[in-house]
Amino acid sequence: RGFVYDAFISYSQRGDRAVARALRTVVQTIGTPWWKVRGLNVFLDATSLSAAPSLWQGIAEKLAVSRYLILLASPEAAASKWVDREVSSFLERHGKDRLLIALTDGALDWDEALGDFRAEGGVPLPPSLRGRFAEEPLWVDLRPFRRDPATATKSNQAFPHAALDLAATIRGVEKADLYSDELRRQRRMLRLAYGPAGVVALLAVGAGIAAY
Repeated sequence: RGFVYDAFISYSQRGDRAVARALRTVVQTIGTPWWKVRGLNVFLDATSLSAAPSLWQGIAEKLAVSRYLILLASPEAAASKWVDREVSSFLERHGKDRLLIALTDGALDWDEALGDFRAEGGVPLPPSLRGRFAEEPLWVDLRPFRRDPATATKSNQAFPHAALDLAATIRGVEKADLYSDELRRQRRMLRLAYGPAGVVALLAVGAGIAAY
């Protein structure tokens, strides 16, 4: 109750800007009925807090009215005090159960005995998350798409598949069901696209016959 955004994407603009924008598009639209522009409302800040720290109050207000936080985990995000502040603010209000992690660079290696991610080589998570988890949290691997941002598109089936876990969790549905909804939407869009083209082709053929 009182939520304005279904999710808030926290990321470092150094290296993750393209992936963050593509992820927002997919999460907002995947499985959405053909007659709706988007099924979820995801907030993505395009400004740089490091350049304008006075913007923090506005960001804090957006975090307060977001149901989920999607963290794009990377060494740059781990070193960003603003990403850490966003994560800390969200955890304080909503807890860690609504935190979703998308790994864009580095490695996440869960140690059952330790009950945390192994720190060798550095953990690509901000300080506010260290020692927070009792069990391994949900995370998805987006590293291939950061290495090649041109592949981070909805037309590349690998990217929506990678984002399905995040979108399904936010929607509160099964991943398979959401994927089925997306396939139905794509088939309908194809019918809508090719239907008028077929009519035009038939009219052209008819006109040619009449002219002959």
